[in-house]
Amino acid sequence: MAKLLELRERIRAVENIQTITRTLATVAAARLARARRRAAGLRVYARSIREILHRQQTHLARAGDAGDAALSFLQGRRPVRNVVLFVLTSDRGMCGGYNLDLCRCALAFWEERKKAHQRVAFVLKGRKGARYLSRLGAEILHQEGWRRELIGAVDVERLLGVLVAPYRSRAAEEVHVAYTDFRSPIHRGPRVVRLFPIELLPGQEEPPGKAERWFYEPFARAVLDELVAVYIRAQLCDVLLESYASEQGARMITMEEATERADRTLQECRAQHNRLRRETVTTDLLGALFASRAAKGAGTYTGKAGSRRRP
Repeated sequence: MAKLLELRERIRAVENIQTITRTLATVAAARLARARRRAAGLRVYARSIREILHRQQTHLARAGDAGDAALSFLQGRRPVRNVVLFVLTSDRGMCGGYNLDLCRCALAFWEERKKAHQRVAFVLKGRKGARYLSRLGAEILHQEGWRRELIGAVDVERLLGVLVAPYRSRAAEEVHVAYTDFRSPIHRGPRVVRLFPIELLPGQEEPPGKAERWFYEPFARAVLDELVAVYIRAQLCDVLLESYASEQGARMITMEEATERADRTLQECRAQHNRLRRETVTTDLLGALFASRAAKGAGTYTGKAGSRRRP
């Protein structure tokens, strides 16, 4: 009887866990769908801006003209002694190895730069990454969590100001971002990408004899500076959306797997409960049967040795 009560309590607890995991998987799937719609459109937009910016940079490099802001964000600085790494993790767990894989990727980048005698400072978004890197004694310039709402313009502008400040003040020669590249809810992976100076696609320079002639209004510097500003915001927003979608995809898959494990545990517990219940019922019936037979057998004796009476 005690085992039956324990099994019933366990079944009730597993049913509650299954309800929670199913709800979390549904919420993560809805958030993932929203993030994927925005990320898909922004990815195409960022690719187009990148191609336009690359053509303008190639053309203006031949003409010997470029904007001040464009030069500062397009030209590399040597030597590289100080680097800022922007790490994107989640605030909560229950998403499998999503946070741990990303933290290990950031740690590998940090160790690689330390071997090259470069100082790495961190800008962190997400409490999981902040806890991991704080225990390792990392230099943290800024840290913040995620809002309940999807990424907005306020988040992009705030983080852009934090990342651009050390680069403009020449406190850092490079700014990188460590995030999870989202391809599907199952296929995703952490990666490190350089934000500043802007790393354009290689191998797309136009041949010198086939370069197009461009006319700028009002003038080339203003156009290129505006393109650089738009591209930086689009790239940062794309990174935030990719990271958010990866987190929700990881949580959805993890919670679905947890729901399936809870369902298998429920089946095993219910089968064991039914087996114990049958055994208990059988034992009770056998006890009642033996008791009735013993009562009938006791009624056939009169109390005198060797004498019987008919029932």
